[in-house]
Amino acid sequence: MTVYRDFRFLDEAVDSILAQTHRDLELIIVDDGNRNDPLFEDLARRDPRIRTVISPENIGTAAAANLGIAAARGEIIARLDADDIAEPARIGALVAALDADPDLGLVGSSVMLIEEMGRPVQLQPMPETDLDIRWTILFHNPFYHSAVAFRREWFEAAGRYRIEELVSQDHYLWFDMMPHCRARNLPEPLIRYRQNTAGLTVMNSTNNPRGRTHKIREAEWARIGLAYDLYDNARAGSITTFLRGQDIPLEQRATAYSAILNVLIVFLAARRPFVRPEDRRSARRLVRDMIDRMTSRPPEVADMRALRRLFWKLSPVATIRSSLRPSRQEPG
Repeated sequence: MTVYRDFRFLDEAVDSILAQTHRDLELIIVDDGNRNDPLFEDLARRDPRIRTVISPENIGTAAAANLGIAAARGEIIARLDADDIAEPARIGALVAALDADPDLGLVGSSVMLIEEMGRPVQLQPMPETDLDIRWTILFHNPFYHSAVAFRREWFEAAGRYRIEELVSQDHYLWFDMMPHCRARNLPEPLIRYRQNTAGLTVMNSTNNPRGRTHKIREAEWARIGLAYDLYDNARAGSITTFLRGQDIPLEQRATAYSAILNVLIVFLAARRPFVRPEDRRSARRLVRDMIDRMTSRPPEVADMRALRRLFWKLSPVATIRSSLRPSRQEPG
């Protein structure tokens, strides 16, 4: 846990780690240049499992996290931002997932979004399987930072957090780690993620924040043989909204659906042969879900004919099955 300036929710975040059902842990708290020695001395006295690391100057979240991880003694590293809350079963569930699969190096979970003072806003499901995560990173971040744990060996192999990335260092770390290991999100919401108006992401949300991570998507698209072209924020936003499980307006559907399907065709061809049988099952379910959602909330009729040709390329069976179900009617 790195801490800089905003101490309002720190006690709640720390308490949530001390209350974990998995007791075999240490909590490294990095003072990122706050120069508030009494606060951090008090934290260190609260529990013998708490250790503090002091940076005399503010060096930024990425560099502070690298400092804390260097001091950690465990082989599994879990992150928590100082304004978020870990559910009691969180660490145990992540450790169990990593112990069960030696190839798994990066694991997160769904999250419960909460407003600033802690009231629940909504459950945010996340892509669960390795294939789903590799599909999602083509468009946006497949993990919430506070939800993640990873193996130290793959963190080191990835080159640690990029200290030049002052805000999106987590997104770049997943990008750097995923060539080395498998990834997963657990379906249970193991984190309460606070929508903090003074948080790092919100405070740095001006000047096209999505532009900070175009390099990730450029590289990921290039790996499957495509030239990245989602620089238009409105177009990319409608695609991301749909991929996060939400509906998009009728007038946006034809363009968004076509872009998604064309990338999906290339992505699945590039992934074959699949590493594990579960990847093949994930691919079939992903195709089926995309076709089902697009046919249940279709674009204009003329546009739907073109989309069905793309459906057929992905799965004739899923296309036929979807055509037998009525589409949902748009409100009049």
